[in-house]
Amino acid sequence: MAIPRTVWSARSEQFYTQVLRGLEDASLACGNAVVSQVVGTPEQELAILEDWATRGFVDIVVLKDLGPDDPRPGRMGDLKMPYVIIGDVKQKDLGPGVLSDNTADMNRLLSTLVEAGHREIGHVCGPLTLLHSQWRREAYLAFVDKHRGAPRTWTGDYSAESGARAVDEIMLEAPVPTAIVFDNDVMAIGAFRRAQELGVEVPEQLSIVAWDDSLACQLHDPPLAVLAHVPHQIGLDAGHLAAELLDRSPRRRSVEYPSAILLPRATMAAPVDPVAPIGDPMRSVEES
Repeated sequence: MAIPRTVWSARSEQFYTQVLRGLEDASLACGNAVVSQVVGTPEQELAILEDWATRGFVDIVVLKDLGPDDPRPGRMGDLKMPYVIIGDVKQKDLGPGVLSDNTADMNRLLSTLVEAGHREIGHVCGPLTLLHSQWRREAYLAFVDKHRGAPRTWTGDYSAESGARAVDEIMLEAPVPTAIVFDNDVMAIGAFRRAQELGVEVPEQLSIVAWDDSLACQLHDPPLAVLAHVPHQIGLDAGHLAAELLDRSPRRRSVEYPSAILLPRATMAAPVDPVAPIGDPMRSVEES
């Protein structure tokens, strides 16, 4: 399994760290070993996968974070290298995989926010080179359109800086969101800090929800609301699927892992005092 370099950064979310741990737990129990390689770009990952396949260095690979027209599944097929995908239910035809439903998860989260009283909700997604980022944004836009809201979207790069910039951009024009969903924990934490700098009260004026849980979310002051997945279980399922393929006894083609669970925590609440646009001159006059 190739691992993004950012996983080993202290500022990174811990999603794939936990996936890798689950993969190792399942594989070792089946008598298999896990080889991981840190990569910086998708091109580097493809080169490493090709090298592993041509040298016979590994027997099966795990593919994740697939993009549009991603060459990895096809290339592994050309090289006769078995693989397991960690992806979305929309990718079930690509091969054996552990799959989530990003669209359903987004709809459930937004429905819960609406039920809590939020009518203007923003979304900050990860890079749109990733299909799961695209599908989350599409689900968000469809939901907002259905509920006749004003879409407030911004594309981040999973860094705290991009979360902070998103707050500046999204809250510039009316109607200002009373809740923003971020595609990872680091962007959500950066957004919280920026909201504090701007004098925006969380959660009274702005609720902040991160897509995945992490120790950083749990230890944050206050603890961050999250849409919690089960990354360790994802790794376990991927390891078991891989073992079945290696033994030539596949019992399942795919595993759909459980729906994400919303943990409201302290950065999510019903809106109490919506904030005026950050760039609103009347707001500056009132504050002065």
